[in-house]
Amino acid sequence: MAGHRHRLIPASRSRGDLPCLSGHNLLLRLLLIWRRHQRPLADPGPGLPGLQPGPRAQPRSGSAPANAYYFSIWFTHSTDRTVAWTANRGSPVNGHGSKIYFNREGNLLLTDVNGSTVWQSKTKWGKHASVALLNSGNLVVRASTDQVVWQSFDSPIDTLLPSQRLTREMRLISQSGYHRLYFDNDNVLRLLYNGPDITSIYWPSPDYNALQNGRTRFNSSKIAVLDNDGIFWSSDGFRMIASDSGFGIKRRITIDYDGNLRMYSLNAAGNWIITGEALLQMCYVHGLCGKGGICEYSQSLKCTCPPGYNMIDPKNWNKGCSPTFNTTCGQPREDFTFVKIPHGDFYGFDLTSNQSISFEECMRICLDSCLCLSFTYKAGQGLCYTKNQLYNGQVYPYFPGDSYIKLPKKITPTYSASNHSSLTCSPKNTKVMLVSEDE
Repeated sequence: MAGHRHRLIPASRSRGDLPCLSGHNLLLRLLLIWRRHQRPLADPGPGLPGLQPGPRAQPRSGSAPANAYYFSIWFTHSTDRTVAWTANRGSPVNGHGSKIYFNREGNLLLTDVNGSTVWQSKTKWGKHASVALLNSGNLVVRASTDQVVWQSFDSPIDTLLPSQRLTREMRLISQSGYHRLYFDNDNVLRLLYNGPDITSIYWPSPDYNALQNGRTRFNSSKIAVLDNDGIFWSSDGFRMIASDSGFGIKRRITIDYDGNLRMYSLNAAGNWIITGEALLQMCYVHGLCGKGGICEYSQSLKCTCPPGYNMIDPKNWNKGCSPTFNTTCGQPREDFTFVKIPHGDFYGFDLTSNQSISFEECMRICLDSCLCLSFTYKAGQGLCYTKNQLYNGQVYPYFPGDSYIKLPKKITPTYSASNHSSLTCSPKNTKVMLVSEDE
């Protein structure tokens, strides 16, 4: 059965061996460094191997410098040694000279090579405090009375393990930093995009109220937990049941880099299989393609820029698209035209909304406003939505409307996804990330 390990994990491709303190379950190992003349975290105890060279860790993805390490809990039997919790997320320490130890007050500290404190448990229970990694994957600090005074389960990062509760004060935050799972003020469990320019809820659907989304607002306990049978349930009535539900399988709930909430199950080969997810249609996730970007889904997820716009950073869709032209208020309407994006829409940020009007009248409203960047028109009901911000661009074959991008006539491009720089999104191992098509 797969267990968890707790150790300093290298943030780059540089690897190194660290001393290891083993617990009673040899599948669980707490890999530690402490400075000389400081009290060690725990006595190895009778019959235990004590200090020994630890196995080499897999590098954590990213552009961190060589020798950059994280103090983390990870799954021992997953092929990629998936991280379940990290103490110093976003603040790696030097692998040579960083230390984790109890000070005289019983505070568990992670310090960098220069002595600066990078993380601490903020516990003060004296010299008899101890630390242990439980079979559940929970790292706990205990006082001399054996009382748990701190636990990693109370400080989740992007993952929940079975029996670990998400409560009213907690958040799961994706590795991108832009997406989070939390309980809102109305007691509903939600996914939120918290980007550089805007904040918007995208799950459950903001088009419907709690009842229409199958939720209840009348339970203020605000608790969500994954049980050992593969059921992730929330006090607002939400349920996610693993497709392989049943006891005895290692599972986790993770808010992935792409903003979707997924349940994973570990198979016999040590690979994670998606067995549940909050959003089946990825383009419902806000912010995937950045400001001005358009999310399309056919056989795979694709981000494109609208006509007249270019990608700001060819390696990062989070930065979105910017116009290749400049306009000023006071320009005559004859200077502009519109390019159609079939079945397209930029969700939210309506400048105006009208119903039972003609297409020509909708276009005139946008032409008459220097703030209008585009409009969405639904012909059946004559619905017209003008936009002064281009966020959450989406293209769905079944969307009963079209988007029209306002452009100066001098550039007049046509819209074709194949004519614009694009990235694809596809699951790989445990992360779903946007990568360039030519990589």
